[in-house]
This record gives sequence, structure tokens and C-alpha cells, in this order.
Amino acid sequence: MSVCSALSNAASVSHFTAVNTSSSSSFLLPVEEYDIITKPLFLDNNYFFEVTEPEEISYTYKMRPAKDFGARLNSTYVNIKLMLTDPVHGCSAISNDITDSVAFIERGGCSFLGKTINAERAGARMVIIMDHNIDNDYRMVDMIQDETARSAGIPAFFLIGKDGHMIRRTLEKLKLTSALINVPINITGIPLSRVNHPPWSFW
Repeated sequence: MSVCSALSNAASVSHFTAVNTSSSSSFLLPVEEYDIITKPLFLDNNYFFEVTEPEEISYTYKMRPAKDFGARLNSTYVNIKLMLTDPVHGCSAISNDITDSVAFIERGGCSFLGKTINAERAGARMVIIMDHNIDNDYRMVDMIQDETARSAGIPAFFLIGKDGHMIRRTLEKLKLTSALINVPINITGIPLSRVNHPPWSFW
């Protein structure tokens, strides 16, 4: 059973639901049905998200928020698209449509902040930046701003290279441009040994 399906008050949805967790008010983007409330969980400065489709990579993944730039993640997104970007490094204007999605960008070529700004300009709700080192299966990086006076208004997260490349490789193999994810997910009360983490990762 997936982590999200184990949560109380969870139901299947189409498209995605956004729930504001910073106050008692909430906003909902169009869905056919919804009934999910979760709270962000951060352990050791990390958050978690779950891939729901495609099934081949339906695991729980750990990510780390940017240290000193970007917005806090104050909403829960259910079945939101995790979109590959063009270009993959996101160092110039993103040409494909990533509106209202999570931009999935590879590290390298420019600053973490620059990638986040480009994703925000293209309409993304948040960005996940995967490490360019495919062999990195455990080491998190603290993403910091560059030395410009720019700022970003969306959340930004770092994902280890092994997880990122497995997700991207699977999407490319299946000829898909996106996965569906729930983010963040709450694993409170679930021993880490029982979390549905990827079999190639150790945490």
C-alpha cells in the first residue's frame, strides 16, 4: 500500500487538488472528486513526495528545500504533474508548457536560483532539481542563492541523482513527458523501514 493511500481522508482524484496548509482557508483547483487533507512533514530538513503514475516508479521520494531562496511549500498537491522541462537544465526560457505543474529540472549549467526563476516564469507551481550525478543515491545538497539580487516566488527542492535519473529514464522509456505526484506527503507514524522508498535508495 502506498503512503498516500494509507492516510486517512484520502480518495482518488483526477487532475490535482491544492490545499493551503498555512491557514484554515483552502483553495481547490478543478477536480472531478476530491477528499484529501495532509500536512507537510519535514524530517532532518527533508520533505517527501509520492509518484502515483506511472506504476514503475510509484515510490516515496525524499527531497530537500532550498536553503535561502524560494517560497515555503504551504499547499498540498494531489495528482499534480511532475513535468520534464525543455531544456532539461532549465537555464534558459522553458519552451514546453509546464503551467500549474511541478518543473523537473536537472542540476548544472546555471544556478539553482536561475532554474527556479525560469520555472516560475513558465508558470510552474514549484520546482524539483535533480542532481546530475546519477550515482548519488544518498547525499543531499543545500541549494543556496547565487550572488545576484534576484528572488523566486515558488518552492524549490533538491532530489538525489539516482532518484531523479530513474524517474526521468522511466518517463523517457514510456515516452511520457510527466508523472503524477502527491506532494508533500505525511509519513507521520510510519516507521522509515516501512515507507515505500525506491529499492535503489537507502534512507
